[in-house]
Amino acid sequence: MRKDKRLDGIDVSNWEGEINFRKVREAGIRIVYIKATQGRDITDPDFERNYREAEREKLRIGFYHYVMAENLEEAKEEADFFYSRTRGKVQHARPAMDFEEFGTLPYQEVQNISLQFLLELETKTGHRPVIYSDASNAANVFDDDRLREYPLWIAQYGVKKPDMENPWKRWSGWQYTDSGHVKGIHGKVDKDYFRRDILIR
Repeated sequence: MRKDKRLDGIDVSNWEGEINFRKVREAGIRIVYIKATQGRDITDPDFERNYREAEREKLRIGFYHYVMAENLEEAKEEADFFYSRTRGKVQHARPAMDFEEFGTLPYQEVQNISLQFLLELETKTGHRPVIYSDASNAANVFDDDRLREYPLWIAQYGVKKPDMENPWKRWSGWQYTDSGHVKGIHGKVDKDYFRRDILIR
């Protein structure tokens, strides 16, 4: 497989309801990112079912965590919680950090929390996580050189290619729509392209 070949993917959570992963696979989807956890104690209601069904259909699986931390200690606790819920499960893609609601956190604190979460998660899993971010935050918030060491999964819709005027210059994942349609899923779903380097196995 060529390094830059795009693999069709989706990312899902309980918002998609019950998913027929056999039909998803038959529709050409190869990678599915599943929401596992949020904050320090919230497990996505459909996490276990989505994992079980996607694994049964031999899809390549990744997990993501929705960050709500407001300080470094909470960031560490969230990484530990994410790891505790995904440990021992089959994972083909890098664990992902989804940090997009910052509230009143100062710019530098967002970066510090991100780094704490990523470092803790990498230590626990042995795999370098990927940062999920929209194009604006990738350019204007996650612009610390230390964060550039982590692959980028960028979200930008309605464009032929994402705006990479950011520290990365290259994406490993691109969420190109939040209103896609895939057989096996009722209603709309996020659709993605992933490059080979988002995989860990």
